[in-house]
Amino acid sequence: MKITLLPYDDPGAGKPFAALASALQAGGYEAGVAVPAGSDPYPAHSGTDRALMPRRVWRLPGLKKGGLEKEGAGDGYGNLPEVCAESDLIITDLRMLESALAVSDELNSKLIAAALTPPCPVSRSAAVVPDVLKKLPFFYGAVRKREAGYAWPLTFKVVQDKLILRDIPVLHAYSSCFLKRPGEWGGAAGRIVTGEWITTTAGPGDFICSSKSCEDTEQWLDEGEAPLYFGFSGLPLQAQAHCIGTALDAARVFSCRAVIEADCELPGYALPIEEADYDRLFPRCRCVVHRGSAAAAHASLRAGIPALVCPAAAEEQVWGKLTVTTGAGSCLPLNKVTQKKLTQALKVLEHKRVKNKAAELGKGLRQENGIETAISFIDRYLSWTQYRKF
Repeated sequence: MKITLLPYDDPGAGKPFAALASALQAGGYEAGVAVPAGSDPYPAHSGTDRALMPRRVWRLPGLKKGGLEKEGAGDGYGNLPEVCAESDLIITDLRMLESALAVSDELNSKLIAAALTPPCPVSRSAAVVPDVLKKLPFFYGAVRKREAGYAWPLTFKVVQDKLILRDIPVLHAYSSCFLKRPGEWGGAAGRIVTGEWITTTAGPGDFICSSKSCEDTEQWLDEGEAPLYFGFSGLPLQAQAHCIGTALDAARVFSCRAVIEADCELPGYALPIEEADYDRLFPRCRCVVHRGSAAAAHASLRAGIPALVCPAAAEEQVWGKLTVTTGAGSCLPLNKVTQKKLTQALKVLEHKRVKNKAAELGKGLRQENGIETAISFIDRYLSWTQYRKF
Protein backbone atom coordinates (compact mmCIF):
# COMPACT_ATOMS: atom_id res chain seq x y z
CA MET A 1 0.00 0.00 0.00
CA LYS A 2 1.48 3.35 -1.08
CA ILE A 3 1.41 6.43 1.16
CA THR A 4 2.72 9.82 0.02
CA LEU A 5 3.50 12.54 2.57
CA LEU A 6 3.36 16.21 1.60
CA PRO A 7 5.16 18.49 4.08
CA TYR A 8 5.37 22.24 3.78
CA ASP A 9 8.53 23.75 2.26
CA ASP A 10 10.26 24.25 5.60
CA PRO A 11 13.06 22.06 7.06
CA GLY A 12 11.46 22.16 10.51
CA ALA A 13 8.14 21.00 9.06
CA GLY A 14 9.75 18.28 6.94
CA LYS A 15 11.52 16.39 9.73
CA PRO A 16 8.33 15.09 11.43
CA PHE A 17 7.06 13.80 8.08
CA ALA A 18 10.41 12.13 7.43
CA ALA A 19 10.23 10.41 10.82
CA LEU A 20 6.68 9.20 10.13
CA ALA A 21 7.64 7.95 6.66
CA SER A 22 10.53 5.95 8.10
CA ALA A 23 8.23 4.30 10.65
CA LEU A 24 5.60 3.58 8.00
CA GLN A 25 8.23 1.86 5.85
CA ALA A 26 9.29 -0.21 8.83
CA GLY A 27 5.65 -1.21 9.23
CA GLY A 28 5.43 -2.54 5.68
CA TYR A 29 4.01 0.45 3.83
CA GLU A 30 5.49 1.95 0.68
CA ALA A 31 5.91 5.46 2.09
CA GLY A 32 7.83 8.46 0.84
CA VAL A 33 8.04 12.21 1.37
CA ALA A 34 7.59 14.53 -1.60
CA VAL A 35 10.47 17.02 -1.45
CA PRO A 36 10.49 20.30 -3.41
CA ALA A 37 13.23 20.81 -5.95
CA GLY A 38 16.27 22.60 -4.55
CA SER A 39 15.52 21.86 -0.89
CA ASP A 40 18.04 20.32 1.48
CA PRO A 41 17.86 16.51 1.66
CA TYR A 42 16.33 14.94 4.72
CA PRO A 43 18.43 12.71 7.00
CA ALA A 44 19.55 9.49 5.33
CA HIS A 45 17.98 7.32 8.03
CA SER A 46 14.51 8.65 7.19
CA GLY A 47 14.37 6.43 4.12
CA THR A 48 12.37 9.02 2.19
CA ASP A 49 12.20 9.59 -1.54
CA ARG A 50 12.99 12.84 -3.32
CA ALA A 51 10.64 14.11 -6.01
CA LEU A 52 11.31 17.07 -8.28
CA MET A 53 8.58 19.60 -7.61
CA PRO A 54 8.51 23.29 -8.54
CA ARG A 55 8.58 25.70 -5.62
CA ARG A 56 5.41 27.40 -6.82
CA VAL A 57 3.32 24.57 -5.33
CA TRP A 58 4.39 25.49 -1.79
CA ARG A 59 2.14 28.38 -0.87
CA LEU A 60 0.00 29.24 2.15
CA PRO A 61 -3.69 28.28 1.87
CA GLY A 62 -6.37 30.89 2.12
CA LEU A 63 -4.48 33.36 -0.09
CA LYS A 64 -5.89 34.02 -3.55
CA LYS A 65 -2.42 33.97 -5.08
CA GLY A 66 -1.53 30.59 -3.59
CA GLY A 67 -5.03 29.15 -3.36
CA LEU A 68 -5.96 26.36 -5.74
CA GLU A 69 -9.01 27.37 -7.75
CA LYS A 70 -10.60 24.41 -9.48
CA GLU A 71 -10.47 25.87 -12.97
CA GLY A 72 -6.78 26.74 -12.65
CA ALA A 73 -5.72 23.65 -10.75
CA GLY A 74 -3.82 22.11 -13.64
CA ASP A 75 -1.06 24.69 -13.48
CA GLY A 76 -1.30 25.32 -9.75
CA TYR A 77 0.19 22.18 -8.25
CA GLY A 78 2.91 21.36 -10.73
CA ASN A 79 3.73 17.66 -11.00
CA LEU A 80 2.00 16.61 -7.78
CA PRO A 81 -0.33 14.19 -9.64
CA GLU A 82 2.74 12.35 -10.97
CA VAL A 83 4.38 12.30 -7.54
CA CYS A 84 1.23 11.02 -5.84
CA ALA A 85 0.23 8.62 -8.64
CA GLU A 86 -1.14 5.27 -7.42
CA SER A 87 -1.10 6.50 -3.80
CA ASP A 88 -3.70 4.85 -1.59
CA LEU A 89 -3.33 7.62 0.98
CA ILE A 90 -1.98 11.17 1.01
CA ILE A 91 -0.91 12.71 4.32
CA THR A 92 -0.55 16.46 3.94
CA ASP A 93 0.51 19.42 6.04
CA LEU A 94 -2.44 21.74 6.63
CA ARG A 95 -0.62 24.45 4.69
CA MET A 96 -0.61 22.13 1.67
CA LEU A 97 -4.29 21.20 1.96
CA GLU A 98 -5.45 23.20 -1.08
CA SER A 99 -3.07 21.36 -3.43
CA ALA A 100 -3.62 18.01 -1.71
CA LEU A 101 -7.41 18.28 -2.04
CA ALA A 102 -7.19 18.89 -5.77
CA VAL A 103 -4.76 15.99 -6.27
CA SER A 104 -6.83 13.69 -4.05
CA ASP A 105 -9.96 14.45 -6.08
CA GLU A 106 -8.12 13.87 -9.33
CA LEU A 107 -6.54 10.58 -8.25
CA ASN A 108 -9.45 9.43 -6.06
CA SER A 109 -7.05 8.91 -3.13
CA LYS A 110 -7.80 9.00 0.56
CA LEU A 111 -6.58 12.07 2.46
CA ILE A 112 -5.43 12.80 6.01
CA ALA A 113 -4.28 16.24 7.16
CA ALA A 114 -1.57 16.89 9.73
CA ALA A 115 -1.28 19.88 12.07
CA LEU A 116 2.20 20.51 13.46
CA THR A 117 1.19 23.62 15.45
CA PRO A 118 -1.71 23.71 17.94
CA PRO A 119 -4.42 26.37 17.84
CA CYS A 120 -3.30 29.49 19.69
CA PRO A 121 -4.69 30.37 23.16
CA VAL A 122 -7.09 33.29 22.83
CA SER A 123 -9.51 35.21 25.02
CA ARG A 124 -13.04 35.53 23.73
CA SER A 125 -16.40 36.83 24.94
CA ALA A 126 -18.93 34.56 26.60
CA ALA A 127 -22.46 35.31 27.76
CA VAL A 128 -23.23 34.87 31.45
CA VAL A 129 -26.90 34.73 32.38
CA PRO A 130 -27.64 35.19 36.11
CA ASP A 131 -29.84 32.53 37.70
CA VAL A 132 -32.46 35.13 38.58
CA LEU A 133 -32.91 36.09 34.92
CA LYS A 134 -33.12 32.45 33.89
CA LYS A 135 -36.32 32.10 35.93
CA LEU A 136 -38.08 34.95 34.09
CA PRO A 137 -40.13 34.31 30.94
CA PHE A 138 -37.85 36.73 29.08
CA PHE A 139 -34.90 38.98 29.81
CA TYR A 140 -33.36 41.97 28.06
CA GLY A 141 -29.69 41.12 28.08
CA ALA A 142 -26.81 39.18 29.54
CA VAL A 143 -23.55 40.01 31.27
CA ARG A 144 -20.43 39.49 29.14
CA LYS A 145 -17.12 38.10 30.36
CA ARG A 146 -13.81 37.06 28.83
CA GLU A 147 -13.27 33.33 28.62
CA ALA A 148 -10.09 31.48 27.68
CA GLY A 149 -10.16 29.32 24.60
CA TYR A 150 -8.19 28.22 21.56
CA ALA A 151 -8.35 29.23 17.91
CA TRP A 152 -6.41 28.58 14.73
CA PRO A 153 -4.64 31.41 12.92
CA LEU A 154 -6.90 33.31 10.52
CA THR A 155 -5.11 31.81 7.52
CA PHE A 156 -6.33 28.37 8.64
CA LYS A 157 -10.02 29.38 8.93
CA VAL A 158 -10.86 28.38 5.34
CA VAL A 159 -8.89 25.17 5.82
CA GLN A 160 -10.78 24.33 9.00
CA ASP A 161 -14.14 24.74 7.25
CA LYS A 162 -13.07 22.42 4.44
CA LEU A 163 -11.86 19.78 6.88
CA ILE A 164 -15.23 19.68 8.61
CA LEU A 165 -17.19 19.84 5.34
CA ARG A 166 -15.22 17.02 3.70
CA ASP A 167 -14.96 14.96 6.92
CA ILE A 168 -11.16 14.81 6.62
CA PRO A 169 -9.41 13.54 9.77
CA VAL A 170 -6.56 15.60 11.22
CA LEU A 171 -3.56 14.16 13.03
CA HIS A 172 -2.24 16.73 15.50
CA ALA A 173 1.49 16.04 15.75
CA TYR A 174 2.18 17.69 19.09
CA SER A 175 1.73 16.84 22.74
CA SER A 176 -1.73 16.99 24.25
CA CYS A 177 -0.35 19.14 27.08
CA PHE A 178 -0.40 22.09 24.65
CA LEU A 179 -4.15 21.73 24.05
CA LYS A 180 -6.18 21.81 27.25
CA ARG A 181 -9.61 21.33 25.70
CA PRO A 182 -9.26 19.40 22.44
CA GLY A 183 -12.23 19.10 20.13
CA GLU A 184 -14.07 22.30 21.05
CA TRP A 185 -12.80 24.14 17.98
CA GLY A 186 -12.80 21.50 15.29
CA GLY A 187 -15.44 18.87 15.98
CA ALA A 188 -14.40 15.23 15.75
CA ALA A 189 -11.39 16.15 13.59
CA GLY A 190 -9.92 18.13 16.46
CA ARG A 191 -9.54 15.21 18.85
CA ILE A 192 -6.79 13.11 17.27
CA VAL A 193 -3.77 14.45 19.18
CA THR A 194 -0.99 11.93 18.61
CA GLY A 195 2.07 13.55 20.18
CA GLU A 196 5.22 14.80 18.45
CA TRP A 197 6.60 12.84 15.48
CA ILE A 198 10.28 12.29 16.24
CA THR A 199 12.85 9.60 15.51
CA THR A 200 15.56 8.38 17.88
CA THR A 201 17.85 6.60 15.44
CA ALA A 202 20.79 9.02 15.77
CA GLY A 203 24.08 7.35 16.58
CA PRO A 204 26.13 7.91 19.75
CA GLY A 205 28.56 10.12 17.87
CA ASP A 206 25.87 12.68 17.08
CA PHE A 207 25.58 13.94 20.67
CA ILE A 208 26.36 17.61 20.05
CA CYS A 209 27.74 19.45 17.04
CA SER A 210 30.07 22.08 18.48
CA SER A 211 33.46 23.67 18.00
CA LYS A 212 34.82 20.99 20.35
CA SER A 213 34.96 17.28 19.67
CA CYS A 214 32.21 15.09 21.07
CA GLU A 215 34.47 13.86 23.88
CA ASP A 216 35.57 17.41 24.81
CA THR A 217 31.96 18.57 24.81
CA GLU A 218 30.88 15.82 27.18
CA GLN A 219 33.88 16.56 29.39
CA TRP A 220 32.99 20.26 29.47
CA LEU A 221 29.44 19.41 30.55
CA ASP A 222 30.68 17.00 33.23
CA GLU A 223 33.20 19.43 34.72
CA GLY A 224 30.72 21.86 36.27
CA GLU A 225 27.12 22.55 37.15
CA ALA A 226 24.30 22.41 34.64
CA PRO A 227 24.54 25.34 32.19
CA LEU A 228 21.92 27.66 30.72
CA TYR A 229 21.08 27.04 27.07
CA PHE A 230 20.57 29.94 24.64
CA GLY A 231 19.39 29.23 21.10
CA PHE A 232 19.58 32.35 18.93
CA SER A 233 20.69 30.88 15.61
CA GLY A 234 19.23 31.99 12.30
CA LEU A 235 19.11 35.69 13.20
CA PRO A 236 20.78 38.52 11.24
CA LEU A 237 24.38 38.98 12.38
CA GLN A 238 23.73 42.23 14.25
CA ALA A 239 20.73 40.84 16.11
CA GLN A 240 22.56 37.59 16.84
CA ALA A 241 25.56 39.47 18.24
CA HIS A 242 23.25 41.46 20.53
CA CYS A 243 21.50 38.32 21.78
CA ILE A 244 24.78 36.48 22.40
CA GLY A 245 26.17 39.41 24.37
CA THR A 246 22.96 39.61 26.39
CA ALA A 247 23.10 35.86 27.06
CA LEU A 248 26.69 36.13 28.33
CA ASP A 249 25.68 39.00 30.64
CA ALA A 250 22.78 36.97 32.01
CA ALA A 251 25.05 33.98 32.65
CA ARG A 252 27.44 36.21 34.61
CA VAL A 253 24.53 37.52 36.71
CA PHE A 254 23.51 33.96 37.54
CA SER A 255 27.16 32.95 38.06
CA CYS A 256 26.70 29.87 35.92
CA ARG A 257 27.94 28.43 32.64
CA ALA A 258 26.14 28.73 29.31
CA VAL A 259 25.72 26.79 26.08
CA ILE A 260 25.07 29.24 23.23
CA GLU A 261 24.28 28.64 19.57
CA ALA A 262 27.08 30.65 17.98
CA ASP A 263 29.95 30.23 15.53
CA CYS A 264 32.36 32.61 17.28
CA GLU A 265 34.81 32.45 20.15
CA LEU A 266 33.25 32.75 23.62
CA PRO A 267 34.66 33.07 27.18
CA GLY A 268 35.67 29.90 28.99
CA TYR A 269 32.39 29.68 30.90
CA ALA A 270 30.41 29.46 27.63
CA LEU A 271 30.36 26.66 25.05
CA PRO A 272 29.61 27.68 21.44
CA ILE A 273 27.66 25.16 19.37
CA GLU A 274 26.36 25.19 15.83
CA GLU A 275 23.60 22.64 16.25
CA ALA A 276 22.55 20.38 19.10
CA ASP A 277 20.55 17.24 19.70
CA TYR A 278 17.93 18.71 22.03
CA ASP A 279 16.92 15.40 23.56
CA ARG A 280 20.50 14.72 24.68
CA LEU A 281 21.54 18.24 25.60
CA PHE A 282 18.50 19.70 27.38
CA PRO A 283 18.38 17.13 30.23
CA ARG A 284 21.88 18.34 31.17
CA CYS A 285 20.86 22.03 31.26
CA ARG A 286 19.53 24.20 34.05
CA CYS A 287 16.90 25.87 31.86
CA VAL A 288 16.42 26.63 28.18
CA VAL A 289 16.06 29.85 26.18
CA HIS A 290 14.93 29.28 22.60
CA ARG A 291 13.19 31.17 19.81
CA GLY A 292 10.01 29.14 19.72
CA SER A 293 10.30 26.10 17.44
CA ALA A 294 8.05 23.10 17.94
CA ALA A 295 11.09 20.82 18.39
CA ALA A 296 12.65 23.00 21.10
CA ALA A 297 9.32 23.51 22.89
CA HIS A 298 8.69 19.75 23.08
CA ALA A 299 12.29 18.86 23.93
CA SER A 300 12.49 21.29 26.86
CA LEU A 301 9.33 19.89 28.42
CA ARG A 302 10.40 16.32 27.66
CA ALA A 303 13.59 17.06 29.60
CA GLY A 304 11.47 18.34 32.49
CA ILE A 305 13.11 21.77 32.65
CA PRO A 306 11.55 25.27 32.33
CA ALA A 307 11.86 27.21 29.10
CA LEU A 308 11.92 30.87 28.11
CA VAL A 309 10.64 31.48 24.58
CA CYS A 310 11.89 34.54 22.68
CA PRO A 311 9.69 34.55 19.55
CA ALA A 312 9.95 36.72 16.47
CA ALA A 313 7.79 35.08 13.77
CA ALA A 314 4.05 34.38 14.04
CA GLU A 315 4.37 30.62 14.61
CA GLU A 316 7.09 31.20 17.21
CA GLN A 317 4.71 33.51 19.08
CA VAL A 318 2.13 30.71 19.17
CA TRP A 319 4.64 28.38 20.85
CA GLY A 320 5.55 31.17 23.27
CA LYS A 321 1.92 31.55 24.33
CA LEU A 322 1.47 27.79 24.56
CA THR A 323 4.57 27.44 26.76
CA VAL A 324 3.15 30.05 29.13
CA THR A 325 -0.22 28.26 29.08
CA THR A 326 1.36 25.01 30.25
CA GLY A 327 2.82 26.82 33.27
CA ALA A 328 6.29 25.42 32.55
CA GLY A 329 7.88 28.57 31.17
CA SER A 330 7.56 32.17 30.16
CA CYS A 331 7.74 34.29 27.02
CA LEU A 332 9.80 37.38 26.13
CA PRO A 333 9.53 38.71 22.54
CA LEU A 334 12.87 38.81 20.77
CA ASN A 335 12.65 42.55 20.07
CA LYS A 336 12.36 43.20 23.81
CA VAL A 337 15.38 41.15 24.88
CA THR A 338 17.70 43.21 27.09
CA GLN A 339 20.09 42.14 29.83
CA LYS A 340 17.66 43.30 32.54
CA LYS A 341 14.51 41.77 31.06
CA LEU A 342 16.27 38.52 30.18
CA THR A 343 17.60 38.21 33.73
CA GLN A 344 14.15 38.89 35.20
CA ALA A 345 12.55 36.30 32.91
CA LEU A 346 15.16 33.70 33.87
CA LYS A 347 14.49 34.33 37.55
CA VAL A 348 10.85 33.41 36.93
CA LEU A 349 12.02 30.02 35.68
CA GLU A 350 13.79 29.45 39.00
CA HIS A 351 10.50 29.44 40.91
CA LYS A 352 9.66 26.10 42.50
CA ARG A 353 6.16 26.13 40.99
CA VAL A 354 7.52 26.43 37.44
CA LYS A 355 10.15 23.74 37.97
CA ASN A 356 7.61 21.33 39.44
CA LYS A 357 5.20 21.91 36.58
CA ALA A 358 7.94 21.32 33.99
CA ALA A 359 8.99 18.11 35.74
CA GLU A 360 5.38 16.93 35.90
CA LEU A 361 4.78 17.57 32.20
CA GLY A 362 8.10 15.96 31.35
CA LYS A 363 6.94 12.64 32.78
CA GLY A 364 3.88 12.69 30.55
CA LEU A 365 5.77 13.66 27.39
CA ARG A 366 8.37 10.94 27.88
CA GLN A 367 5.57 8.39 27.86
CA GLU A 368 4.09 9.64 24.59
CA ASN A 369 4.83 7.95 21.30
CA GLY A 370 3.38 10.19 18.62
CA ILE A 371 4.46 8.06 15.67
CA GLU A 372 3.03 4.87 17.14
CA THR A 373 -0.29 6.62 17.85
CA ALA A 374 -0.36 8.10 14.34
CA ILE A 375 0.35 4.77 12.64
CA SER A 376 -2.29 3.06 14.75
CA PHE A 377 -4.87 5.56 13.56
CA ILE A 378 -3.69 5.29 9.94
CA ASP A 379 -4.09 1.49 10.09
CA ARG A 380 -7.63 1.84 11.45
CA TYR A 381 -8.51 4.56 8.95
CA LEU A 382 -7.34 2.54 5.95
CA SER A 383 -9.19 -0.51 7.22
CA TRP A 384 -12.37 1.49 7.84
CA THR A 385 -12.30 3.17 4.42
CA GLN A 386 -11.39 0.03 2.50
CA TYR A 387 -14.92 -0.34 1.11
CA ARG A 388 -15.84 3.33 1.21
CA LYS A 389 -16.31 5.06 -2.12
CA PHE A 390 -14.44 8.38 -2.48
